[in-house]
Amino acid sequence: MTDQQPAEQRLSAEPRLRAWWRSNALALAALAVLLPAVILGTAWWGWKHTFPDSGQPLWAVEPTSKAGTVDLRGATWGPVKSKALTDTTGLDIPPEATVILVGVDVTPHAKKAPTCMTPTLVEQRSGRTWQPARYELGVLSNSDEPDTCVPTLEGETAEPYQLVLPFVVPENAKGPYWVVIEPLYAKSKFVRFSIDP
Repeated sequence: MTDQQPAEQRLSAEPRLRAWWRSNALALAALAVLLPAVILGTAWWGWKHTFPDSGQPLWAVEPTSKAGTVDLRGATWGPVKSKALTDTTGLDIPPEATVILVGVDVTPHAKKAPTCMTPTLVEQRSGRTWQPARYELGVLSNSDEPDTCVPTLEGETAEPYQLVLPFVVPENAKGPYWVVIEPLYAKSKFVRFSIDP
């Protein structure tokens, strides 16, 4: 009897196991569909919470026309002009540094101009970045020569303007550079101009 008992238990366990799979088939199918959906939904929510609205800037939009302009986020950006300053009289410049002055035309298409993050200068070969250094150079703020995107106040209409961006870079920095402007709510796109002053 003891030799037959394990065989009988095995025989009676197989139908119970099949019955369990049959009775839980709908729940298992739902789990197979819902588990990946929950994982993907959680990942999407985390991305949207970390990088709200448009997400992190991922795709550079560069000028493709001879005009040297880019249309993005309700404005035409560019053309861009750049120059390494040789006469720095009256500016507070550290030793062994160079000032690169960049001008970017911004022409809004609507009543409200787009806003943006602080523009940056990126050395293409190394990836080093610099932000405008107007105050560090001892140059006062000037509404006619803004160094960041000009917001449109309530009741105003956006007008064309030029970003004036003075960057202080070490003497060992070599062009070409990228001028990077990240308009807000641009669906993960940003404006990038290549310069070599």
